[in-house]
Amino acid sequence: MKMPNLKGVMLLLIIAIFALGGSARADVPESPNDDLRLWYDEAATIWEEYLPLGNGRLGMMPSGGVATDHIILNEGTMWAGQVQHTDNDEAREWLPKIREALLRGDNRAAEIMMYRYFTCSGGGSASPEYGSYSMFADLYIEHIGAEELVVEDYRRELSLADAVARTSYRCDGVGYEREYFCSMADGVAVVHLSAERATDYRLRLSHPMGMDVVAAGRELAIKGMLPSGSEREGVRFYGRVRVLGDGEVETDGNSLIIKGAKDAVVLIGAGTSYADEEYIAHVDEAVDSDKSYRELRGDHVADHRELFDRVTINLGEQPTDIPTDERLARYAAGAEDAPLAALYAQYGRYLLIASAHDAVLPPNLQGIWANTIWCPWNGDMHLNINQQMNHWPLEVGNLTELIDPLTRYAKRLAVSGKHTARHFYDADGWCAHILANAWGFTSPSEDPSWGATNTCGAWLALHLWEHYLYTLDEAYLERVYPVMRGAAEFLRSILIEHPAGYLVTGPTTSPENGFFLSEEDAARGIVTHVCLGSTMDNQIAREIFSAVARASEILDRDAELRDEFRATINRLVPNRIASDGRLMEWMEEYLEAEPQHRHVSHLFGLYPAAQITRHTPELMAAARLSLDVRGDAGTGWSRAWKICFWARLGDGDRALKLLGSLLEPAVVDGAHRGGTYANLFCAHPPFQIDGNFGGAAGIMEMLIQSHDGAITLLPALPSAWSEGEFRGLKARGDVEVSCRWSDGHVVEAWLKSDHNQVVVVRTADGSELKVECPCGERVRVEF
Repeated sequence: MKMPNLKGVMLLLIIAIFALGGSARADVPESPNDDLRLWYDEAATIWEEYLPLGNGRLGMMPSGGVATDHIILNEGTMWAGQVQHTDNDEAREWLPKIREALLRGDNRAAEIMMYRYFTCSGGGSASPEYGSYSMFADLYIEHIGAEELVVEDYRRELSLADAVARTSYRCDGVGYEREYFCSMADGVAVVHLSAERATDYRLRLSHPMGMDVVAAGRELAIKGMLPSGSEREGVRFYGRVRVLGDGEVETDGNSLIIKGAKDAVVLIGAGTSYADEEYIAHVDEAVDSDKSYRELRGDHVADHRELFDRVTINLGEQPTDIPTDERLARYAAGAEDAPLAALYAQYGRYLLIASAHDAVLPPNLQGIWANTIWCPWNGDMHLNINQQMNHWPLEVGNLTELIDPLTRYAKRLAVSGKHTARHFYDADGWCAHILANAWGFTSPSEDPSWGATNTCGAWLALHLWEHYLYTLDEAYLERVYPVMRGAAEFLRSILIEHPAGYLVTGPTTSPENGFFLSEEDAARGIVTHVCLGSTMDNQIAREIFSAVARASEILDRDAELRDEFRATINRLVPNRIASDGRLMEWMEEYLEAEPQHRHVSHLFGLYPAAQITRHTPELMAAARLSLDVRGDAGTGWSRAWKICFWARLGDGDRALKLLGSLLEPAVVDGAHRGGTYANLFCAHPPFQIDGNFGGAAGIMEMLIQSHDGAITLLPALPSAWSEGEFRGLKARGDVEVSCRWSDGHVVEAWLKSDHNQVVVVRTADGSELKVECPCGERVRVEF
């Protein structure tokens, strides 16, 4: 008989005692999610290996270094820049001329006029005033003397179920551990330092811009101001670090030295003036907490689990003996690992909780995590798919209250967007284009080739409608109806008559994609982007008009406007199939400049919308062919979107193939590529969190769909996932769904709703059942 590794068993026991004071898990019920962990046997060497923690407002990413643990701190409103003046007094004058050129087929002339006369003033996203999301500070925890010791049994991990990270190791037979979390209950970041013998540490706090750091008593403090891009005052920020526990603490310049500690707790608070005049007082109040470490941890874990444990996904037992980065490498090499998909889906839910819970702003391109003072693409809220994709797993993932930051943000954009609509288009309602930041930017960007799409506000508003569809919350619908109506009113007022008899948007684009107007242009490499009535525009217009019409019925108002919207829908360009069998992306069959372009915007009607479904088989076939030509490559978020597409097409094996592409290791021989980093962050590259959220939504879309009038169980189940179970996923109509399957077939399901209703439940083979769901009761369904 092989004897167990008693050293490893004792180490795990010691780790548990250090972290929890002997029995702190006793009050946390066991959950099927307990084994959902990212773990590694080495410290991080690049930022994309650090482990992300957050409570929606604060973020923290520890490297897990032994001698020096570099912890990057973030605060969700840490924004440089300011509200910009973006008006262009020539835009409205030139708009009719641009449209005339488009109507006569001279797209090049229209695009040239757009560059000259129909962009924002002030430089757009290239301006310092536009600003950027920024890191808050660097915290370094040095284990004094550790660089001279031999390290053994190193492990760092992130528990998704607890939202707690941990680093543990042994040096010369002595055990050390650090635990980290951003408290959802108390608004502070916490680091717990524990050791088997008295240990010395140094704490340093710094900022890349050289902000002042003061050390006094057992505390560090940092204050500063971010650049506004002008002479006006920028966002001010304040952070405070407080050391509790045993050991003596003394100052050394702008550092703290902790001497002889076996158990120390570091509390970290951060805040800004962005939306809080009392930010200093609120930081001090949080850091002055008199709770014990056990209380802080217990309250945080309870709050996190209330959200996280609503959903479980079981595709097999999670392996506990293979580091996460090695799992990625093995999966890319062809190893079977169905549980990795469950881990990734739950990681997406974890990241959404960490970046949206009680947040001021919705998650940006990097969630709330940043390691620089100026992020790629300004770390903003791109609106031509990225911000929307950030919220795809929210409703189906049973995290309904996390819609609040997006709701507030949409309301803010509707205010600035109303001015943009009137100033640039002389239009009703409100609009937004691709660029959006913390300052309410809604104008056309500095570059029409990617910044002219003006349906982005309507797409954002559709998320508010989706929230209603999932919750049936009429009070919420009442609050957001003006935002939805304003987005629809804008589109209705800018539609122009096309010679073919349709009403079309214009000028517009199919986001970031281009075409050749002729073979000559193709030979010369002259790419055109500006057009009339792109397919995505038509689909979004159809969707928002339908949503507002239905909402007006529910709320019993705007009957005349409702009729106008429904009449307008009938005059929009329908989804059309090109001569080669693909879904058309533009009104004309232009020669594509990049057939494998990362954006697949003309399939918006397939996902996330529901205009291309099993009820439209010809369009489904055209969408499938479009995806075949587009290919399975692309940026990380593009691969994630394609998972969702193939799930809607009912092809689980193809969706799984795309998931494999998304999970390809993003760093190969030091070079970064599309895929997934070691900490499971999605790589565009660089890191963009939308791919994480899109991938998570795609996995859940493979397990449940509810967009076409029925709840479909296992609509795109891969053959490799023949056995499994999920609990707590949400369907439209306010239905919580659980399902168990074997040999690829549903065995039983459970439904629960807070509304009395009859729902239709389908399986992938087309079988249907009508199920009565009494309010509040859990109903079992057998197949």
